[in-house]
Amino acid sequence: MHDLIEEIQEENRWRDGELAIFKQNPQNVDTNLWNRICLPMIYAHWEGYVVNSLKLLIGHLNSLELSPDEVSTKLVVLGLDKSYSSLSGKQSFKQRIEFTNRFKELFQKALKFKKEIDTKSNLNSKVLEELCTIFDFNFDAFKDVKSDIDRVVTFRNRIAHGENSIIPESEAIEKYILSITAATDALLSEINDFISNENYRLKIA
Repeated sequence: MHDLIEEIQEENRWRDGELAIFKQNPQNVDTNLWNRICLPMIYAHWEGYVVNSLKLLIGHLNSLELSPDEVSTKLVVLGLDKSYSSLSGKQSFKQRIEFTNRFKELFQKALKFKKEIDTKSNLNSKVLEELCTIFDFNFDAFKDVKSDIDRVVTFRNRIAHGENSIIPESEAIEKYILSITAATDALLSEINDFISNENYRLKIA
């Protein structure tokens, strides 16, 4: 097992304990209220796990000091990130020359990936698929749980916006916890494959 995988597991181990607590309704707490409280927390652990794990992955990529010609175009775009912002609006010929020269310089240096994971504060299956596309993870690994992920996100949003009609049953809470746990396991497996097989490197036929 790669050291990165062990680090991700260690960094997120506490989440398992909290998710286990959500399955148990404490005494003297209304069941409906408890289940409503659990949903935003389940989502928070889901988003937190993904963001934390991908930040650790990016930190590992930065430590490798990869050059743009070593990695896939997707990772080049991720690494150059805000450098593309100067492309917006009308560009004079002089500005296009300056932009091209800056890019030529950037291509001579090791990529530095920013540790910013954009979940749009709404980490549903669509956003998850976008993240998988960036790192070439297999999105099909989440096919059995993506509908539950979307339900958790939808219910969390409705509760956050003050709707009081969401009354999930305890069985549903347990199902969502199992699905989120399966999704985090799938993500860890994809990261492991990505690192172990050096999928970040450009494959030359």
